[in-house]
Formats: sequence, structure tokens, C-alpha cells
Amino acid sequence: MGMPLDMYVIRHGESEANVIITAGENGDNSLYTQDNVTVPDRSWRLTATGRKQADCIGRWLVEQQQLFDRYLVSPYVRTRETAATMALPKAKWEENRVLRERSWGEINTITKDDFRSNYPRNWQFKANDPLYWRPPAGESIADVAENRVHNLLTSLDRKSDAQSVVMVSHGDLMLALMLVLEDLSDEEFMHRAASDDWKITNCTCLHYSRRDPSTGRTYKRFRWEQTARPVLNAQSGKWEVAVSDWRSFKKPTLSNGDLVDVVHAVDPHL
Repeated sequence: MGMPLDMYVIRHGESEANVIITAGENGDNSLYTQDNVTVPDRSWRLTATGRKQADCIGRWLVEQQQLFDRYLVSPYVRTRETAATMALPKAKWEENRVLRERSWGEINTITKDDFRSNYPRNWQFKANDPLYWRPPAGESIADVAENRVHNLLTSLDRKSDAQSVVMVSHGDLMLALMLVLEDLSDEEFMHRAASDDWKITNCTCLHYSRRDPSTGRTYKRFRWEQTARPVLNAQSGKWEVAVSDWRSFKKPTLSNGDLVDVVHAVDPHL
């Protein structure tokens, strides 16, 4: 048994819910209609932009690899539509509920003002502790990591030894996957969550590999990651894929002195 050799994890394209939430963040709550706020999270479709993003990342994936050993997709409508629009040749998709979106519980599809008014203490926790903050009746990123990502990786270890796997999922699931695969500290996770450089935009693809891209040597654990994301070329009006350089990572260990340094970086609270 062993992990896949290569794993491509893609966030869905822009969804109708993304449009509603973005408008609200910009001060326009007009799309929070009675009909919209009662739509189950699993049921949102892609927008026209989302379909273009999915087509763009799909064409890039085919350039990297014509065929994959396994094709996994979240059962939500927007991920199914993304997977279909990517049009990977001869794909045989397996729906996997582990890949579903993080649950936002009682604050799913409500305005920011309603959230702040109805759950003031929870609102404060969201800003102060993005890793462990849990929406009312929902999941924290840490919950998703411990309860679902470990489940997913155990299954892959049993069934996908040395294979290439492609998965279509959701942004917060991908953050939780990054947290586990790269053994991120709490502080590093919070840094990435707050940084635009690490933002998982629609149809971002995280490509994890056990193979050294320079030498071809393989390792037991995932050791390298490359990010690809569709971007709109302002001049041509066409979607293109921007690809980062490969970066390496390995499981960190801390000495007693390292732990002391981490502790001293936090000011006493009393």
C-alpha cells in the first residue's frame, strides 16, 4: 500500500453562491432573496465565468497528463458541473462525500450583517481564530482536516498506490488538505489563510507529487507542490493558466528551543 504518485486537486469554478457572497462583501445584499437563502449549499450551479474557468483548467490538465488512474468528485452540483466541463478524456468519476464543502451550519447563505447581529461572539471568534473557529452547527477547518482529510488519505493509501489521481472539490477542503499534507503549524496556516498569495481561487489546482521534478526520484511522502490557476488576460479577454514554480516541503520537527521560541512569540495575556 502507498500514496498516489501524483495528486491534482481542483476547486470548482465560480458558482452562483460565490456571486451572491462577493456582492454582499461589497455592500450589495440584494441577491440575498428569500428564494436564494433557502437553496441548499449542494445545489448551486456554476456561472458562465465558472464554466470558462473549468474549461481552462481542464485543457491545462490534459496537457499535463492525458489519462488519470482515478477521478474523484464531490457530489455537490458545482463540483459535478466543473468536472464535466473540464472534459477530461475517458474520465470515470467516483463521487465521494468526503470531498464535500465544509459545513457553514446556521450561517450558510446569510448576510454578514445578520451574522454579526445574531451571533456576535461567534463573529469575534471567526476573526481571531480561523483554524479552530466553528460556525454555529458547522465545521472548523481543523474539523475537516481531522474528520475528513485523514479519512480521504487513508483511503487513497489503500487503493491508489503509485497512481495519478484527480479530484474536484472545494476551497476549504483544499485548505484542510494542505494543512494535513504539509504538516503546517497553526501559525503557518493562519499566515496562509490571511495572504492573497495563498488564496485558493475558483478552479485553482494544487498538484502534489512524490516525485522530485528535477531528478525523477520518488519518495514515500508527498514532497512537492505546484499551483495552477486560471486568470483572465485583460488584453485578450481569454482565460489562461498561471503556473507557479515547484516548491518542496517536508514534515517539520521542533526542538525544545524551537518550542520556547514559539511560546515567547506570544505575549502574556494577563
